[in-house]
Amino acid sequence: MEELRVKEILNQRGISVREFSKMIGVAREYCYDLVSGKHASQKSIEKMARVLNLPIRDLYAIPSPVASVYNPYEIVFGRTEHYQANDIVTFGKLNGEWGAFSNMSTEYPVECCGYNFKTSEHLFIALRFSGYPDLQKEIMDYPNSMYCKKIFVNGEKYKPFHHPNWHDNYFDVEVMKYIVALKYAQNKGFRKLLAKSKGKIIVEDTTQQNTSNSVLRWGCQDLQKKDLIKAVRSAAKKEISAIEKEVAAKTASLKKPRSEAKQQKVDAQLKTKVQAMEQMSKLCERAIAEHCHYTLVGENAMGKILTTLRDNDGVIDYKIEYPLFLFEHEIK
Repeated sequence: MEELRVKEILNQRGISVREFSKMIGVAREYCYDLVSGKHASQKSIEKMARVLNLPIRDLYAIPSPVASVYNPYEIVFGRTEHYQANDIVTFGKLNGEWGAFSNMSTEYPVECCGYNFKTSEHLFIALRFSGYPDLQKEIMDYPNSMYCKKIFVNGEKYKPFHHPNWHDNYFDVEVMKYIVALKYAQNKGFRKLLAKSKGKIIVEDTTQQNTSNSVLRWGCQDLQKKDLIKAVRSAAKKEISAIEKEVAAKTASLKKPRSEAKQQKVDAQLKTKVQAMEQMSKLCERAIAEHCHYTLVGENAMGKILTTLRDNDGVIDYKIEYPLFLFEHEIK
């Protein structure tokens, strides 16, 4: 495990652990463990980074970079990585250049045990409900993978039916290896797309998703980019609010009511200003997302699976440790 240097940073800034515990909102005793790296979850690390106004990478005593043109990081599942932008190929949105790497993409369906699934995500969700064929049928037929996940995975209604060992010993990652290997074998276009990324590590960029252990398990986040986009959105909201207040103040100062035509003209001008500000905000966000690259941090399980399959001609070791069924068929 990489060593945290939070205590060193606090000493440099003259901040006591007692003071820091109040800054991050935890008990002093627990704070001593956090700054030394004990029991530090990804969420607590992100919080410390935000309070100290530092990128996550600066909280670690990161060893010197490996001198290598390609693959400076060996593929180790379950380990948190720090990826530099020029070493990687990222995917996130479905409409991006590498969007079809996503499990949500409908470009490359998957067949398993004689059943056809619109996306690899559909199959992944269905296997989560091993032993419940009726629910697996509902999932298989559900039109949209994103909403399917929202309902069946994130919804409280179906949680009692989730595989009891889904998160044990990275079992879900092992299942994903099996699924993406099927996807690789069955889709020539998918293999060609992977081949185009040769020479780069594949990383799922989950920066714009809410930070959670799951998000940082499957992908990586760029904390600085996230903060920049948040700042742009905040500035745009303030500007729009100021425009609206200005118009409201002018309207209130009139001695006589405006004619309907005059009011419509003012409303149209306000709408134009607000739309222009919203458009500017979107353009800034897009520029940040596309051109501002710092360090992405996370375990990147999805990216590691894709990179491994690409560089090993579709071969990846996986272990289905617990009983797993798709309808009447056992997955091994």
